[in-house]
Amino acid sequence: MTTEIREFRQMLEAGRRYLAGTCSIQELNGHVSEIATAAKFWGGHPALAQIAGDWSAMVDRRWNEWGHCPNPLSEQEFLAWLEGQLSSLGQMPNNSFKPKPLRGSA
Repeated sequence: MTTEIREFRQMLEAGRRYLAGTCSIQELNGHVSEIATAAKFWGGHPALAQIAGDWSAMVDRRWNEWGHCPNPLSEQEFLAWLEGQLSSLGQMPNNSFKPKPLRGSA
């Protein structure tokens, strides 16, 4: 069984567009917020919630809209992090979640 989460795919696409310079940090933040909400609503795999939380924290550190982050990220630091994330997450076929079978199940 494969379940594709549209918000996850859209977040990754926004990340790619951010690297290309065609997406703002504000738009990326919106997509990250949507996947965080979806992960809570669906009660999905903990890894999805972890990714959403990591992206949220890093986007917030880069945007630092109200100057509230004691250790904001520079654009170069954020771009390097985002590129690494997209490279590692790109290993997931079709950005889909495939549950592993339970141990001992036939």
